[in-house]
This record gives sequence, C-alpha cells and structure tokens, in this order.
Amino acid sequence: MKITFPKKKDVQFILLGSGYDLCKISDQIIDKGFKNPIIVTHQKKFHNRDNRLLKKYGHHIDIFSYAKKMKLEIIEEDNLEKDSLIKKLLEKGGNVVFSHACRSIIKKKFLESFDNLVFNIHPSFLPQERGAATYSWRILNGQNFVAGTIHQIDEGIDSGPILFQKKIMIKKKKMIPLDYDVYTSDVYKIIFKQFLELFYSKKNIILKKQNEKNSSYLPRLYTEVNGAIDFNWKNTDIEKFVRAFSYPYTGAFTFVKEKRISILECDTEKSDIKFHPYVNGRVNKIFSDGTIRVITTGGYLKIKKIMYKNKILKPDNLIKINDVFYTPSDILDTSRKKTFHTKNMK
Repeated sequence: MKITFPKKKDVQFILLGSGYDLCKISDQIIDKGFKNPIIVTHQKKFHNRDNRLLKKYGHHIDIFSYAKKMKLEIIEEDNLEKDSLIKKLLEKGGNVVFSHACRSIIKKKFLESFDNLVFNIHPSFLPQERGAATYSWRILNGQNFVAGTIHQIDEGIDSGPILFQKKIMIKKKKMIPLDYDVYTSDVYKIIFKQFLELFYSKKNIILKKQNEKNSSYLPRLYTEVNGAIDFNWKNTDIEKFVRAFSYPYTGAFTFVKEKRISILECDTEKSDIKFHPYVNGRVNKIFSDGTIRVITTGGYLKIKKIMYKNKILKPDNLIKINDVFYTPSDILDTSRKKTFHTKNMK
C-alpha cells in the first residue's frame, strides 16, 4: 500500500489522546518547525486517575497544563464521529492526525474525513501484543524488551499497516510497568523522528501490511479488579504478578483478616521444606527490617512493602506472625474473567 504525505509547510497536525508521550510528540512537532498542533482529548474528569497515579513518579505530563503552557488549542471530545468536531478540525486546516493513548472510537467517518492520514503509536512490535496493558502482560509473560510501532489506523484494533517499528532488548531484571514506560518513551522519540522526516520527502511511502498469522491480542487490565493474587500460584508467579501491577499502579491485592491490602514490592526465597498447599499464604517469619515471609508453592514470598487504605507501609505495621493471606474465590473468578475496554483500546 502506498501513501503520499503533504509537504511540511502544509501540515496541520491534530493530536489525539493524552499523557507524557503525546506531549513529547508535540514538542518534536514544534521543535521541527511545523505549525502548532491541535489537541483533542477525552473529558477532563476522566484524566483524574492518570494524574493521581502517574504524577508523583515524574513520567507524566497533564495534557491540559501542557496545552496552556505551550499556548495550544485543546478540545475535549469523546465522540470523534461528531460532525461539528470534524468540521471544526478541517476548517482549522487539520490534515494529519496522530494518536497516542486516545480513548475514543476512531471509525470510518473520521478516517475518511482526513484522507486516512490518521496514525497511531503503539508500545509493541505489531502485530504482536495488540490491545492494552502491554507492560503488565509483558511482565506476566516474562518478556524483557521494549518496542514501538507507528501504524496507520484502520477500523480494527491496532491492525493497520505499519510505517516504522523498533524493538530493544532490556538487560535490567525484574522490570515494573514504570520502567517499561520510561524505556518505551526513548523508542517513541526515535521512530517519531523518522515519521516527521516523511514530510520532507516527495516520494510515495509504502506501508507494510500486518501479518495476521503472527498477531496476538490481550485486553486492558484494571488493577483494582484484575489485580487479585492467588496464593495457590508458585512464588515466582506471584512475584511477577505483583510487579505487573506495581508502580505506577496501586498494587496487586489480597486479604488478611478481612482487610484488603495491596502488595507493591516483594521477592522470592527458596525453601528446603516442600510445604503442603494447606499452609500457602501463612506468615512464618517477620524480619527486623519489617519484611515478612509467606509460605507459597515453590518456596517463600518475601513481602517488603504494602498499601492499606491508600497508605504505603512496611508489612510488619499491619501483619503479624501466623496471619494468612487469602483471596476469596469469587474475587479471583471476577479478576480472571472481567475485562475493560476503553473506547479504542489504544
């Protein structure tokens, strides 16, 4: 498939979405001398959770504060098919659309209004890892790399033809979602620079069709529901699960004496004893630094940091010797079965 891009002087970018990487993409556009982009994002009230979770870790930019600082026009709109929105964007000269973390449905009407010059940046090596919660799934599945793909948007889920891709293996062990987020931003910077260079060329650009035989998809995860820990798992699987829902998220959760707690940091320890599954989840040691040791299949889980009622604590502030970690079966069933879909699964 071939596509022709307008010349740089004629380009008016429309940016869909929010977050750190969209703001950095906007910076690149401005720094390269393109016209200031127009931003379209979901309603301000739906940004609250991201702002609350991400701001304190330094890898987040509030899109509204950014637009105000950079004097950019920002539009709150969830329905991209709205005639008034499309008309407004076209009247402002919008002719190239770029998406990151967009939560609105992108359908045929919107795509055709901009001559299909509508693109997305996705944190995987498509067609693998379509969908959402990419970093958490990658941790659960033991994959230690970061990637980025710029592709044309079609009406499928991350299925449009590809312009640029990059994949980098990471040496750091026991990554958490925040680590993947930071490393992926570096990949995005590289491939978006390549994307901008297309507007200096008069050539027809050939897009690569995705190979459906290699495609895979996993859904969005919502920590407060999907992050339920099953203490019948092996200790190594629990440790991965905890990391997958760790920073910047609120932590995988379980219960002790009917108190719901989240585990943010833990490690594994071997045991010479092959414990019966009946004692899984039981605390059998408390260390002087506040760490607690829990019996699991395959050895021990050493829990270093927990959250209770939105406060981060050393485990020994709440947990006592012989307490038992457990998650009710109905909560485990809901955790496995319930999936969440933001409007376009980016």
